[in-house]
Amino acid sequence: MSKYIAVVAITIDGKIAKNSHHFSNWTCKEDKDFLHTILDTCETVLVGNSTYKMALKPLSKRNCIVLTRSFKLKNLPLLTYCNPAIESLKDTIKKNKYKKICVLGGTQIYSYCLEQNLINELYLTIEPLTFGPGLSLFETKKTSQWRLKSSKRLNKRGSVLLHYIKI
Repeated sequence: MSKYIAVVAITIDGKIAKNSHHFSNWTCKEDKDFLHTILDTCETVLVGNSTYKMALKPLSKRNCIVLTRSFKLKNLPLLTYCNPAIESLKDTIKKNKYKKICVLGGTQIYSYCLEQNLINELYLTIEPLTFGPGLSLFETKKTSQWRLKSSKRLNKRGSVLLHYIKI
C-alpha cells in the first residue's frame, strides 16, 4: 500500500498562495530545507499542472505525476501525466510501483487527494505572515480528522512545522 505525504506551507491567515501563479518563494529557508529532505525520501511527487509549470526547474529533476484535465499529454522519463477523469491515479501509482508519494498541491490537488483518501500524513509549515485574499489549502466539503504527531519551531521569526497523521 502506498503512503501519501502532503507537504504544505501556509500563512497564519490560512493561505497557501496569493493566487494560482504565486510561487512559494515566501517561505523560510528552514521550510525549504525540510521540503527537500522529505522529497529525497519519496519516490515521486504528485502536483497539479499549474504547480508543475511554476516549479518546472526543480521538479523536472524528480519523478513527478502531474494531475491534469488535459486528455493527451506526452509522458517523459521522469514525468507522468494523469487525468483522473480517464485513468485512476491509484492505478498509475500501482503501475509505477511507487510506495511513498509527496503531494505538493495546489488547492485542487490537496482537495482531490483528501476527497480520495490519498493523504496519510500532513506536514504543515505555518509562516508568520498574512496574504489577505488568496488560495486555501482545501476546498472540499469532506470532513477529516487528524492527530498532531509533532511540532517544531523552525526559526526565531516564529515559523512552525506541524506533523499530522490522518485518523
